[in-house]
This record gives sequence, structure tokens and C-alpha cells, in this order.
Amino acid sequence: MKNKRHYQFWRWLILTIVRIRKLYALTWGIVILLIIACLKTDIARILGGIWP
Repeated sequence: MKNKRHYQFWRWLILTIVRIRKLYALTWGIVILLIIACLKTDIARILGGIWP
């Protein structure tokens, strides 16, 4: 029963984001910014390990 409710929440969230165009654009913007932030920190850590 708990898993079904959990699944319904995510389904509702995804459908709401897809229906409302502004939320859709905002969500993709946030995802892209998070990916860029992760890549920048990883690159900085790798370069910091190579060049002290």
C-alpha cells in the first residue's frame, strides 16, 4: 500500500511538471545547472590532484 502511494506522488509530480510549461523549463534548467555544478567540482578536484 505504501509503495502505491509513493508511486502515485511521483506520477502526479511528473505529470504536473509536463503539463505546466514554465515548470517544465524550470525543471530542465535546474537539472542542467546541477549537472554543470557536478562536472565543475569533479574537474576542479581532478586538476587539483594533478597540479598541487
